[in-house]
Amino acid sequence: MMLLQRSLWIASCALVLIATTAAHSHSGAGGDLLEFGRLELRGPLQSVLLEMGSAGQTRVELGLAAGESRELIVPLPARALDEQAPRIQVHPKQGRAVFVGWVNGDERRLEWEGYSPRLRQRTRPPVKPGQIRATLSSLALALATVLLVIGLRSSPRTAFLLACALGCGSMWLVGAQGDRVATRVRVMEGLGTADGMGTQWLLARSAAGPLGMEAEDCLRMEGTQPGRLRWEVALGEWGHSQEAQLDNGTLTALSNLDPQTRRCGPELNAWGAMDRVWTRSEDGSWLFHGAWGVGEPLPGAPPEGPSTGAPPVLPGWLSAGLPMGKTVLVAHMAGGAWAGPPRVAREDVWLRWVAWTP
Repeated sequence: MMLLQRSLWIASCALVLIATTAAHSHSGAGGDLLEFGRLELRGPLQSVLLEMGSAGQTRVELGLAAGESRELIVPLPARALDEQAPRIQVHPKQGRAVFVGWVNGDERRLEWEGYSPRLRQRTRPPVKPGQIRATLSSLALALATVLLVIGLRSSPRTAFLLACALGCGSMWLVGAQGDRVATRVRVMEGLGTADGMGTQWLLARSAAGPLGMEAEDCLRMEGTQPGRLRWEVALGEWGHSQEAQLDNGTLTALSNLDPQTRRCGPELNAWGAMDRVWTRSEDGSWLFHGAWGVGEPLPGAPPEGPSTGAPPVLPGWLSAGLPMGKTVLVAHMAGGAWAGPPRVAREDVWLRWVAWTP
């Protein structure tokens, strides 16, 4: 009896540990991490570093010739309450960079607040660097390993060999059947019917690691946890790039999305190729439809059978927090389908559209 109680206690601790360390989606409750500052530059300048202590830093790479001057607006980590100006380092030292002041962000905040609260508070895409979520079968095998090893304490060699074998089996199951959490995800967020007035669209892009973006088009940037925000801005003769990364956290950038003439309804998909589609009716029931090609009507539910198996389950973060009594369309966009600005490699793209039909 004592052995059974001890085994159950250890198993419970293992399950609690798994539950607390599992990947989870994050809501948009954090503050805005994006600010802008104005610089006056005079060459020669190859790089400018703006250091803001614990808030983070911005590094600007540019080629400014001797005697050439330029005014520049750059993204910066959110300022502290004292609004202290960033410390500036220039290379080469013959160059000059002066921080003129912070750019007023009231217009950007008012535009963000003009969106429906239901749209602004959608669950953000969960992204983790290179993480694979364990399946139920792999967790069960790991738990069985613990219990069997405890039961074989009287034979240490057998327990050791069994633990090695079952441990390898658990690792194989995680790799073969595990649900890989994407490192980059974008979601086209819609609210309202295609033909209705006041339809609103947002583009949410999340990344565990560097997030390339056009900061000028961003309405808001959120992080999963406090940390130093690092901006890398490169200005060249043929264009520029901006990249943000949050130490020990992930970032989500939210910006306007213009669908232009793209529309879709149950009768016709004029949006883009979708390889997995779910819909929710007004009564709250979900239905998987399979793939939905361009120019085609919404297909019915694919038949289940030994060859097709059960339909895939909609990821929980995509259905969390959606208002009841509204029709919903959730689709994973096929490769090459339109998804707003050019997507980066290995970026999952989703369409989440509430009240998409009248």
